Amino acid sequence: MVCALDGIDEAVTRHTLAGYVELFTELAQVLSAESTVVMSSRMSFLEDSPQVRRMLDGTTLLSERLVQHLYAQGVDPLKVPRFSALRLHEDSSPLEMRLTRTLASEGSLPDLLWTHVERTTDEAGLTDLLPRLVSYFGRAEFEDRTIFTLIELCNELGFGCFSGGRIDFAAFKLNPLFRPAGADRVTFAHSAYQELLAAEHLRTSGAGDVPLPARLTEQLRAFLHHRSREDADTDDCVLPAGTHLLGPSHHLMLREVTAPVRFDRYAVTVRRYNAFLDAVERHGSAQWDHPDMPAEASHRPWVDRLRVPDYYTDPAYADHPAICVSWWSAYAFARFEGKRLPTSTEWEAAARGRDGRLFPWGDAIDLEAVNCADAYSGRPLITYETWLEEHDRGNLREAFPRPVDAHERNRSPIGVHQMVGNVWERTSTVLPDRGESVICGGSFDNPYRAVQASSKALARWGVSSNAVGFRCVEEL
Repeated sequence: MVCALDGIDEAVTRHTLAGYVELFTELAQVLSAESTVVMSSRMSFLEDSPQVRRMLDGTTLLSERLVQHLYAQGVDPLKVPRFSALRLHEDSSPLEMRLTRTLASEGSLPDLLWTHVERTTDEAGLTDLLPRLVSYFGRAEFEDRTIFTLIELCNELGFGCFSGGRIDFAAFKLNPLFRPAGADRVTFAHSAYQELLAAEHLRTSGAGDVPLPARLTEQLRAFLHHRSREDADTDDCVLPAGTHLLGPSHHLMLREVTAPVRFDRYAVTVRRYNAFLDAVERHGSAQWDHPDMPAEASHRPWVDRLRVPDYYTDPAYADHPAICVSWWSAYAFARFEGKRLPTSTEWEAAARGRDGRLFPWGDAIDLEAVNCADAYSGRPLITYETWLEEHDRGNLREAFPRPVDAHERNRSPIGVHQMVGNVWERTSTVLPDRGESVICGGSFDNPYRAVQASSKALARWGVSSNAVGFRCVEEL
């Protein structure tokens, strides 16, 4: 049997492991282990909860904690149906439509949620309390606390949040935002409210008091980006010190940049690299070389690997990225210019900005902004199999690096250009035991889905590639 459950995010009593176990328990009473349950959700928590993901991966991967939860509910884990989650992307979710009707206004989900929060606090005469709501519930989200006792809320927010001298749900002035979660407990009417408050906490107060490791969802990241859309970008290519939201959607993290650095606006070009080669020819490279560089290593590009043999001698390529050079050479070049390679954390933070955007220009898909495989294929390359099919057919043979100043819209919030697509970029983050370094951003022959600001891979120190370049940073 196949069982399809729509809008599952609005059906569970609690967006926690316990809440899901309650649902799974009900289903296990009527379905066999051979059944398949497909759950669709317009929110992110199905994929954001490691415990729930393990549940969805199948009974062979159940954690001991989850098994105990199931046994406590009287469910044999071996008889639990197979679950799979389907994340829906639609113009409007049920929550969005409900808020639109309630508020009689148009807008996106984060705007509607924020309007509802503002209206509720205003009608309750608690407008001055809004910063406290952001701080308290935002921090609780990062701690994975989603259920609150009424006494706790009275102590934290003040007795003025209740009316009639009573402390119960009916007397709670902010109850339009909440729903009961027990006799004396409440939770938000939808997890999106608390995720929005957490995003606003990050935007306005930073992550100074956020406990690490923090609970970060893709929905929270999307809200942070949306709420930050009117915050001013800069153009000085300076990455400030501070805490930044990094990582792919299923493993978002807060990471610290301890000191500001100025990025090269553009990736290192053939022209700049040739100047380095001239200096090496005249003076040698010992003063710039990494101490562990093998004696046989050369800073000359690996000409036999170049798809265009005269790439470094033809003036037509002077403003193209320097490619087919090793990590050793990238390290030495950076020192030659009085700079260094960025760490992978610095690189991603510079590409994403404070709002954790998916691409340097924002969250919107923009095929015209990036040099990637989809542009040469003429169709979206959603899966690896589709990309491989195009590659094997020869449809990507024209894919090649473009000048470093191409694609003007491919610009990060601090003014750094073309950080995704075109060529992967080397970093100073290394795995010494493997002899590899982290590269970032994807390249011209990668599909669009692989050229996000969080995209990373590994490259051998001595290996050179047409698809790998680099840029430098200057310490301030």
